[in-house]
Amino acid sequence: MKSSSLLTARGVRRAGLAGAAGVALAALAAGACHARDSKWDAAPTRPTQAIGLAGGVALVDAPTERVLLLPVVGELELAPVSVPIGPGFAAAAPTPDGEQLLVLTRGTVPRRSADDPRPALSVLAGRGAEPGLVARYELTDPLSGLAVDPLSEYAVVYASASDTAFVQNPNELVVVELGAAVSGVNPFAKTLRSFGSAATALTFTEPLGLPGGTRRLLVVETERDLHLVDFSHLELPEITVRLASGADTRQPAGVAVTDGDAASNEDARLAVRLAGDPNVILIDLLPVPESEAAETPQSYRVLPNEVYVGGVPSALAFVATDGGLRLAALLPAQGMLTLVDPATGIAAEVELGASFDHMSLVTSIVGETPGGADVALLWSSTGPRIAFVALGATMGQPYKSVEILELGHAVGTALEVPAPNDHLRILTSPNGREHVVLDLLARTASPIWSRDTGSVVVPAPDGLRAWIHASGRSLAQLDLGTLHPRNLELSYPIRSVFDVARADGGRALVAVHETGAVAVTLLDAFAPDPAYAREYLGVMLGGLE
Repeated sequence: MKSSSLLTARGVRRAGLAGAAGVALAALAAGACHARDSKWDAAPTRPTQAIGLAGGVALVDAPTERVLLLPVVGELELAPVSVPIGPGFAAAAPTPDGEQLLVLTRGTVPRRSADDPRPALSVLAGRGAEPGLVARYELTDPLSGLAVDPLSEYAVVYASASDTAFVQNPNELVVVELGAAVSGVNPFAKTLRSFGSAATALTFTEPLGLPGGTRRLLVVETERDLHLVDFSHLELPEITVRLASGADTRQPAGVAVTDGDAASNEDARLAVRLAGDPNVILIDLLPVPESEAAETPQSYRVLPNEVYVGGVPSALAFVATDGGLRLAALLPAQGMLTLVDPATGIAAEVELGASFDHMSLVTSIVGETPGGADVALLWSSTGPRIAFVALGATMGQPYKSVEILELGHAVGTALEVPAPNDHLRILTSPNGREHVVLDLLARTASPIWSRDTGSVVVPAPDGLRAWIHASGRSLAQLDLGTLHPRNLELSYPIRSVFDVARADGGRALVAVHETGAVAVTLLDAFAPDPAYAREYLGVMLGGLE
C-alpha cells in the first residue's frame, strides 16, 4: 500500500492506525530539534469546514490558521497542500466552477505590530501544477460576511451579525474584482445611502442591456429599501428605490430580474416581493430624459410601480407567454398563479387546484409550448404534490395547462442534476428519508427510500450518479440512468461526501469523517468498492512540521 507525502493511507485497519501514529511521532521528534509555534502542540483539531472543489476537498483548519487542500491524484491518492491563511477565519466559499476557494480572514485583532496580518480575502487554487495561494486582497477592517458572484467575476465582503468590531458600518460593501490585480480601486469600499436600514440580501444580476450599454448590477435588499449598484461604475452613487417612508415598514423578501428583449437596451426590469404584503413593486430601468441628464450621473433611471397580485407571493419569476412577457407571482394561500403584464400592470389569475410555494422554470429542458410559452415546475414544502404549468394568455383570459403529480411526501429540497441527466430533479422530504427522482420529460416520479432520517443527497458534477448518506457509516451510490442503488458501508461515520475529478481523468468519491484528527476515505466514483478504498487517517496531523 502506498502512502502520500504527508498522509498515511491504509488498506487494512491496524496498518493505518500505526501509520497515523508514526506521523505524529515523527512530528514530535522534529519539534524537539527546532522551535515551532505553540499551536502545533495543541490537541489535533477538526476542520471548521469541509468544502468540495472540482479536483478535491479543502479542509479549513481555523485553529492552526491554514487550509489543507486535498487534490486527488493518481489512483485514489491525495497530494495534500497546507496553505497558511492567517488568523481570524471568518468565511470560505468555492467559486461556482469549483476551481478556486475564497477565504475571508479578520487578521490579528488588535494589531500590535507591523507584522500582524491584516484582514484579507485570499484566493486559493484547488488543483493544477501549483495548488495554493493565487491572490490576496488586504482589507482595512475585519468583516465576516462573504458573497460570491455566480459568474465568478466578483466577491462582496460585508459586516455580518457575527462581527464584534467596536464600530461597524452595516451599509458598507467591499467589492473585490476577482482575477484583477490589487489596486487603489480593488478592493473597492462603498457605503450605501441609508434611511435607517441595513443590507439584508445581495443579488448578482446577469449582464443586462441597459441604456448606455451592457453591464451587471448588484441588487441590495435592506429592511425597507432597494439599492442598485453598477459593477462597471462603482464610483457612481447607487440608485435607491425607497419602499417605505416615515414609520412604515415594507421589507423586500426577494427579487426577480429580466433583461427583456435581447435586442433592446430599454426594457430591463426588476420585480420585488414584500414580506407579508400582497403588492409587488415593478421597477423599469429606463433611459435618462435629456432634461435630467445634467443632474443624473447614471445612464439609466428607475421607474417603480406597485401592483396588487391578489395575495402574498412566495416566489416571483419573469416568464414568457404567448401574449408576451409576464411576471408570475405564486400565491400559496390562494392556490393561484398571478400573471402580471409589466407594461400595463394588468393581472390575470391562474387556478392551480392546490397550494404550492416554490417555482422553477424548466422550459430549457422540456421545451416551450406551441405558443412560445414557458413551462414552470411547482412544488410544495407542506403538501405531497408537484405540478407542471404551461403558461399562456388568449384574448386577455388566462390559458393554462396544469398537470399535478401526487407524491408520498412534501418537498424539503429540490436538487438539479447536471447534464447529461439535466432532465432530472431529485426531490427530498423535509425529514430526509424519502426521495423522488423526477423526470421532467417523462413526467414520472420514482421513489427512493432512505433508512435514516436526515439523509443528504449529493448529485455528481458529471450528472451520472448521486450519493446519499446520513450521519452513520452507510453510503449509497444511485445510478441516475438505471436508478440502481449500490449500498456501501465505510469504516467511520460520515460527515460529508464529495464527487471530484481525479488528475488521471477518472473521478473519486471523497468521504470526510470526524474521527480522531479527521479521516478521509477515497473510492472510485464509477465502481465504488470498500475493499479497494483508500483510507487516510490523522489527516489534520499531516500538516505538522
